[in-house]
Amino acid sequence: MDSKIFINRNFLSLWLGKVISQLGDKFYAIALAWWILQKTNSPKVMGLFLLISVLPGLIFGFFAGALVDRWNRKYVIIITDIIRGLLVILIVCLSIFKLLQVWHVFVIGASISFITSFFDPAIQSIVPQIVDKERLNEANSMSQMVNGICTVLGPMFGAVAISWFGLTYVFLLNGISYFISAILENMIILKSNYRISDETNNIWIDMKEGILFLKNKQQILRVIIIIAIAHFFLGSLMVLLPFLAKNLNGNGVQNLGYMQAILGLGLLLGSIYIRGKKNDTISEYYLINLIMFVGICFLGIGIEQFIMIKTIIPYMIALILIGGSVACAVVFWQLLIQLNTPDNMTGRVFSVSTLVGNVSLPIAYGTFGVLLNYSSIMKLMLFSGCCLIVLCCVLIFRLRLNKIKESILK
Repeated sequence: MDSKIFINRNFLSLWLGKVISQLGDKFYAIALAWWILQKTNSPKVMGLFLLISVLPGLIFGFFAGALVDRWNRKYVIIITDIIRGLLVILIVCLSIFKLLQVWHVFVIGASISFITSFFDPAIQSIVPQIVDKERLNEANSMSQMVNGICTVLGPMFGAVAISWFGLTYVFLLNGISYFISAILENMIILKSNYRISDETNNIWIDMKEGILFLKNKQQILRVIIIIAIAHFFLGSLMVLLPFLAKNLNGNGVQNLGYMQAILGLGLLLGSIYIRGKKNDTISEYYLINLIMFVGICFLGIGIEQFIMIKTIIPYMIALILIGGSVACAVVFWQLLIQLNTPDNMTGRVFSVSTLVGNVSLPIAYGTFGVLLNYSSIMKLMLFSGCCLIVLCCVLIFRLRLNKIKESILK
């Protein structure tokens, strides 16, 4: 495999490890959901497990980001992958000996969430340490491409693997994927000119410095606000999608599979498209316009519902456009943070951006899950689309106002 296509050999190792571990994660998610369904047949237990699985990351995320800024990020991603692999292997052992209980799954899920709160900011922060500044956009787009590939292929191969090999062996595949990822990450060589935070400082001082940095760096703060808005309304789409699929012609489950796959394909195509963009084309305006376009697609789905279109193709067109726009937006916000954040602060900044996204998604799930009991898919999609467009217009207006103020001060 040509390392030039994949930026350099260091990034190639990181990228391959990410593909393998994320595919394993997709297998694990499907297998675990199916196991909980078989064991309890309770939506409440499933919902509680999802909450428990994200709660430690929400509580410890910023603290973990501060520690990531102190430590060697290569070792952080290797050690966290090994620990996550061991935790999944523990599920395998309990399953083999017929000892696996719901509370085991809850404890292990919470533990994986805690460990992942270190892994996520570390793997985002490590990219500038192995890639030249001029090629950061390519690196981010390649990383985002992994999400598209795994979203398209993961559920399909995961379901096949469960039917062929059974749940226990699918868990085993996920555990092994973490170990393979760790081996590949061990091949990475970091640049020597990157600084990390001073470990002699109190950790609380580091966290305070991170908050002050964000407070004073308005551009990054705006980007994080955009992330929160986008995640919230994308959460609404995830809630409404199964009900939308059920209402269309054909088999509801198959419709949902097609819709999720086409959304993943959009992520993949968007990542391929954005790879050709240069760093100097990246701006907040571009990011906001992408989110606004997602709002327009939401309006399109609402209008399709209004005129009672029952065939799946028009909805799939909207979804592939949403996926492509989201992929481009993710690459842009990652690059904006990387280019405007000091080396020894990226762990804290990325942990905040991840935290914001992880908080806004469950809020969206709860909010729109309740609203759907009192409203319709059409109204909620039109509402979401209008909100995104209006909020993006407000952000653009404020950006232009700030530009005018800066020019007057000069």
